[in-house]
Amino acid sequence: MTASDPAEATAAAAPGDAVIGDAAPTVTPDPGEPESSDGPDEYETVVAPEPLEEDSPAEAEPDLIDVESDATDALTPGTAQWADEAAPATALTWVEAETIAGNSPAPSFDQASDADPGVALMRGAKLRPAIARPGLLVPLGVLAGLVATYVGGTLLWPLHEVAPTVESVEFATVPAPAAVATWPAQGSAAVGIEGMTTSTSIPDAVSIASITKVVSTLMVLDRMPLALGEQGPEFSFTYRDSLDYWSYRRSDQSALDVPVGGVLTEYQLLQGTLLGSANNYIDRLASEIWGSDREFAEAAAIWLRDRGLSGITVVTPSGFDERNVSTPASLVALGEYAMKNPVFAQIVGTKSVDLPGAGTVENTNGMLADPGVVGIKTGTLVGWNLLTAKDVTVGDTTVHLFAAVLNQDDNEQRLAATRALFAEAEAALQAQEPAVPEGTVVGEVRTVWGEKIDVIADADADVILWNGAVAQATPAFTLSSETDAGERIGTLTTAGPLNTTTTPLVLADDIEGPSPWWRLTHPLDLLGLDSAQD
Repeated sequence: MTASDPAEATAAAAPGDAVIGDAAPTVTPDPGEPESSDGPDEYETVVAPEPLEEDSPAEAEPDLIDVESDATDALTPGTAQWADEAAPATALTWVEAETIAGNSPAPSFDQASDADPGVALMRGAKLRPAIARPGLLVPLGVLAGLVATYVGGTLLWPLHEVAPTVESVEFATVPAPAAVATWPAQGSAAVGIEGMTTSTSIPDAVSIASITKVVSTLMVLDRMPLALGEQGPEFSFTYRDSLDYWSYRRSDQSALDVPVGGVLTEYQLLQGTLLGSANNYIDRLASEIWGSDREFAEAAAIWLRDRGLSGITVVTPSGFDERNVSTPASLVALGEYAMKNPVFAQIVGTKSVDLPGAGTVENTNGMLADPGVVGIKTGTLVGWNLLTAKDVTVGDTTVHLFAAVLNQDDNEQRLAATRALFAEAEAALQAQEPAVPEGTVVGEVRTVWGEKIDVIADADADVILWNGAVAQATPAFTLSSETDAGERIGTLTTAGPLNTTTTPLVLADDIEGPSPWWRLTHPLDLLGLDSAQD
């Protein structure tokens, strides 16, 4: 039978029967057709309704559908059924209508027709971000902890393994200017300071007269040494020696009388030789040791050569011979050597002495009246000569000055020329600039992160210099990583020919630590591993 109304067909269907098609009724097969004997399945012809046009009757062609009539299969849960009063709907039963109604926007013609219905369905739901999944949170937490540990460790790690280093830099000390001296109008002269070079007017050797006794006295002391306070051996004198004294005087030589029948000690004979310039006293000592002037001259040449005293020629012990000559500069060197002998220095620094046979003997060196003058010897033959030693104090140091003035017209001229040379030398010493001025850069501090800071002298380094003398300065550093600007990081030892001074060294600026970026990018340096690998 053909169903003309889908509603009637639906109502006629027995409960539990499968409904196939879109609201399509079941059509009972024609009783005249034979039933299939192949199995329990039934084949039903279902005619699907098609829309009918208003002016023409509906035409339908049935589709053949294989339907299982087994009762057990028909009652299987989940099988799609038409919902009606007897069979309520089973699809989407978990969806709450009130929720959908509250979250579904009112329809509007302005909205896109293809809007995603899932958005409305999920609105208001508590969703978990993908990053919050445990599988991602644990690794990310570990990574964040490692990063925090690395950053904190490198930013706070101490700088023991990357401590700053300090090295000296090349710098020059300030030399003394060349000596400026006012030389005497005639003759020749030289002035010098022990331990430094000598300034001289001319290099020519001229007669030195009794200054020769400096050489002969030192030679006697070498052969018959004396200590301070000792008198040495005694020498007896007779009337014949007194006659010889008068013979010296008649030949216009300086001499002293002798104690007839008495004795003079070695020390007393040397006193008469150096203070009273007694030719007869030094000749007696020389004859006792060398026997003759020729042998003495040979010994003198050896003695001068062995001591490096060039420029001096000695042929007689007393100097009463114009062939006893020397350059002014050589006499300065001789004076420096002679004053190192304490017995000699004691004698020439004495203003007067009482000697047996001679009485009171005055020192012929008029410079002893000046403060600081300590010796040494006069000489007069061709001209008036004078070799003088003077001690001056500069700071805490005693400076030994020497002046040789030769061939002057008289005693006053040689004294005036000597005083002028000393005055100019002393003025130069007082005006000497620091060998290393304050603020001189003597070193440099470097850090592995690229910082450079100067190390400077914190005070003037004053040493005694004269006539082109140069000091040697040596820095020593004691740097720590926590040193700030102005703090002492070492010392500068400055040594001149006569004295040594020590001045502090400081940083010119603070040592800035490395930047955070440098710390983060140089972990091996901070740990001391980079240098260990090198």
